[in-house]
Amino acid sequence: ISGDRCSHHSECFSDCCLMDLTAGGAFCAPKARKAMACLPQTKGAMNIICPCKRGLSCSSKDVMCPRRCHLI
Repeated sequence: ISGDRCSHHSECFSDCCLMDLTAGGAFCAPKARKAMACLPQTKGAMNIICPCKRGLSCSSKDVMCPRRCHLI
């Protein structure tokens, strides 16, 4: 459930355990939607930015720009 504390992706329905340094912990968060900032899913326990929802790819059109979710 979004907002629940987590220590690993597998604990979240969304499969994204997001690190929140401000709140001092990690919480389940929804995956990134179209045009949102993203990072590929990591093999680690937590992310600093969630990966994209299914059907979207996490890519950057320019090396100077952050990655965003785009339709495949």
